[in-house]
Amino acid sequence: MRRLIPSLVCSGLSLCALTWAPQGQAAADSWRRAVPYPQASSETKAAAVAVINGAGSEECLRGKLSNALLQLSNSCDVNGQSTSACELAGRLSGQDGELSVGEMLSTSRSLLLMLEGDTSSPD
Repeated sequence: MRRLIPSLVCSGLSLCALTWAPQGQAAADSWRRAVPYPQASSETKAAAVAVINGAGSEECLRGKLSNALLQLSNSCDVNGQSTSACELAGRLSGQDGELSVGEMLSTSRSLLLMLEGDTSSPD
């Protein structure tokens, strides 16, 4: 019997769908959902600005930032990027638990600074 696990598929920052995939396949197929690094970086900046400006409910902003961090981390991995923003995204997207509002704000400020001076380089 094959177990199905939930897999979140997102298009941009506002449209996400929860699908079910065989265990192991969701991780194996993650590279197919990775967007180009410039797009992931841009969407992460947009999510960070939304958090800083309080443009939505706390849960909505948490979801936007979390999705953006995951998307940036996937993009960094697939595209061979090695930046401070990639490292932060990878660390935060892999942690258990939710970020507090204060953590979301400080993370957003840090991401904007990191992505502003982004000198991305392949590994």
